[in-house]
Amino acid sequence: MPHTRLKLGILIDHYTIPAWAWEMLSLILKEDLAEIDLILINQSPKASGTKSSFLYRVYSKLDRAFFKVNRNAFDRKDIRELPGLNAELIRLKPIQKKYSDWFESSELTRIIERKPDILIRLGFRILKGDILKIPALGVWSFHHGDNLVNRGGPPCFWEVLKGWETTGSVLQILSEKLDDGKVIYRSWSRTDPLSVHRNANKVYWKSLYFIPRNLERINQVGIAQWKVECEKWEANSTNDVTLKPPGNLEMVGLGLSHLAKTLKRKIKENLNKEVWQIWLGSNAGNSIADLKSLKLLPNPKGSYLADPFLVEEQGATYLFVEQFDYAKRKGFISFARLTKRKAFEFELALEEDFHLSYPFLFKEDGKWYMLVESSSSKSLRLYVANEFPSKWKLAKTWFEGKEMYDPTIVKKDGLFWLFVNEKPHSGASSFDELCLYYSEDLLTGDWISHPLNPIVSDVRSSRPAGNLFIENGTWFRPAQDSAKHYGHHIRIQKIVFWDKENYSEQTFKIISADWSPGLMGTHTINFSKNWLVLDSFKR
Repeated sequence: MPHTRLKLGILIDHYTIPAWAWEMLSLILKEDLAEIDLILINQSPKASGTKSSFLYRVYSKLDRAFFKVNRNAFDRKDIRELPGLNAELIRLKPIQKKYSDWFESSELTRIIERKPDILIRLGFRILKGDILKIPALGVWSFHHGDNLVNRGGPPCFWEVLKGWETTGSVLQILSEKLDDGKVIYRSWSRTDPLSVHRNANKVYWKSLYFIPRNLERINQVGIAQWKVECEKWEANSTNDVTLKPPGNLEMVGLGLSHLAKTLKRKIKENLNKEVWQIWLGSNAGNSIADLKSLKLLPNPKGSYLADPFLVEEQGATYLFVEQFDYAKRKGFISFARLTKRKAFEFELALEEDFHLSYPFLFKEDGKWYMLVESSSSKSLRLYVANEFPSKWKLAKTWFEGKEMYDPTIVKKDGLFWLFVNEKPHSGASSFDELCLYYSEDLLTGDWISHPLNPIVSDVRSSRPAGNLFIENGTWFRPAQDSAKHYGHHIRIQKIVFWDKENYSEQTFKIISADWSPGLMGTHTINFSKNWLVLDSFKR
């Protein structure tokens, strides 16, 4: 039988709300995830806390001027222009204490009469009192920061100015204590090292999906099961410090330090070209413990090699890679035949007008297939070998219109499983979210989305880094850890549960690029019967 739609109330300060919030509400209505039954508008909006310092405001203005974004999450859009919105408007005038908003019983009665299941806080200040108890599922609110280490604000600021690797974002059910409510979603992004504005922009665009995902999950499994699943987000906070905007003197120190780090970074990037390289080693005993014995393959002139994959065919081992051409500023797929720890000259396997990378190869029904990353074409492209290993033709195009990254397929339980990173929004990052799909037939393109998608929302362990493998009955998934910078570490993720309804994993091992001096990272690892191959990054 059809589910009863949840009733939502939206707390706002003004009719115009940020674009990210407008798109979130639009998605809820478009997908019929819930009914937006009432709009609660603040009749006397007031800023939280004291006025920001002059130098902080100057810094913020300069940051927005110098670091532009393609889509600004903070542009204003009128909530009354939401397609399909049919909500009652209730004007509220809160009792304003130092930093918090309270409400008279007469105003609370008006809300109680509407029997909302959830109130979504997109305005007002710190909410206190009985309003927190009115909705059956609580008042939902965002904290754009990791509340385990960073309460208060400003959002996405301290992470940049203090050089923290990750910027967290949290959806919580509010309690009386600041940023310490019941967490119902967590995610982590790589901190933009240069700009608070850019850092916040990508985090806010991503976070617009947190509420729709929770609403969809409630509709799928019911409130009781949803509450059980939310327990996975709970963790003990190790930091009770509440941050606030810096004063003028503190801003001087932070600004000078940030400027020095930025100049140092830009000089290093301009003087030292980005170089990826391939390393080969023995796979005796399927061991990845001894990386000191890896041997470096020289890069072809005018290009670098990355994303190595190994396949065996008729007694020979082939190494497929992304070969990035510096002059053309794009990658293509090349290969070499391996023998006695040496590679022959690399030959062209596949080139398109757009960038190609991550040549994931597999054999099915006697045919070799290659699934490549082709995010710039906004699709996934599957190729089949006419003549292995050098001639390939397009067999199938999947997910038209989507930007998808590092697609990895494995066959399990009679199904094809596709692990792939997705950009949830054009303004968000491609590094944060891993999605899982499954299909009974490889070529139909009838991919079914896993109900927990994205199964990972963490830049430290989302993006695929090579073939999945199985040891002693346990599946392991190599994943990129790009928190510090792109391609910093590889994490070997141990898969704990995995079927059509469930998925969970945990970090088993971290692989660092420490087998040779000067290396800054590694982001792809693969094995064959006799070989182990990784890539590395340096400047």
